[in-house]
Amino acid sequence: MNSSYFSSGRVAEPLRFVDHTYHDYSRYLEQGGELIKHKKSTDNFPARLHRILSNDEHSDVICWMPHGRAWKVLDRQRFIEEVVPKYFVCKRFQSFTRQLNGWGFKRLHQEKDFGCYYHECFLRGIPEITCLVRRLPTGLGKCLPSKESEPDFYSMSLYFPLPKKEPANLGVAKPEPRVGEEGQPARMNEITKILRGPDPLPPPPLLRPQ
Repeated sequence: MNSSYFSSGRVAEPLRFVDHTYHDYSRYLEQGGELIKHKKSTDNFPARLHRILSNDEHSDVICWMPHGRAWKVLDRQRFIEEVVPKYFVCKRFQSFTRQLNGWGFKRLHQEKDFGCYYHECFLRGIPEITCLVRRLPTGLGKCLPSKESEPDFYSMSLYFPLPKKEPANLGVAKPEPRVGEEGQPARMNEITKILRGPDPLPPPPLLRPQ
């Protein structure tokens, strides 16, 4: 009998690892995807965080990675002291990371993106889809890192590049994306499901540490 599952006569919870299954939302709007908006979707935590990253004044403190699908805090102290007070009520970096976890952001451990965070609906140059980011239910517990199953955003960007930044408003009206009702799940509308790279890069099997 495996003693690792027992402690003080009680059955321990089995180990759970972070699920890095990734869907590409870079063409969500182009393919007619619905924006599931709610009352505070334009001024909630993900929306404000996207504004921070879109502001070049903060680029020496927090920035997008070259592929635009993950981002990183470069200077934690300056971030908390200089940037956060302009957008959030938060005094400690640990409190900020709890918010990230609560909104479903995941931390990366690969060498190039070590310490970065990402969410499949949080992409450089496409602030509109941050309204698809939802708070996770409470009480889910902690998951262990799963470095081997993390998405390879550098390979992905070769086939699905993102805008360098938000497009400027040149006075040309854009077609309004269809907006769904609050509470209904977002539809993928033929968006490619990507684990570590889109076709023609064959996705290797999803690995989990034993």
